[in-house]
Amino acid sequence: MDAPSKKYFKIGEVSKMLGVNPSTLRFWEKNFPQLKPMKNKKGDRIYHLKDIEILKEIQYLTHSKGVRLSHATKKVKRNPDQQDEKATLVKELRNLKEQLLRMKDQLE
Repeated sequence: MDAPSKKYFKIGEVSKMLGVNPSTLRFWEKNFPQLKPMKNKKGDRIYHLKDIEILKEIQYLTHSKGVRLSHATKKVKRNPDQQDEKATLVKELRNLKEQLLRMKDQLE
């Protein structure tokens, strides 16, 4: 999957991207201080790619790993440089997985 050409996304787009309700995104915003989407003049939330990476990490911790929200808050609060490194590594691993799956499909 190629990197998205857009840099900013509305809450509905992010909601569909992650498969969660917009109310969940607003809830996470209240509980994770490092998550601060911009708001336009109408008050609509506008998420940047870094916000989406944080949301993906929150979703992974809470939904996939079953980490409680209070523990996830502590884990996501770590050094932003570590977050960037982890996000980069996760993105590279996902790309590798997609490449391997395509190769597997070609072999079948």
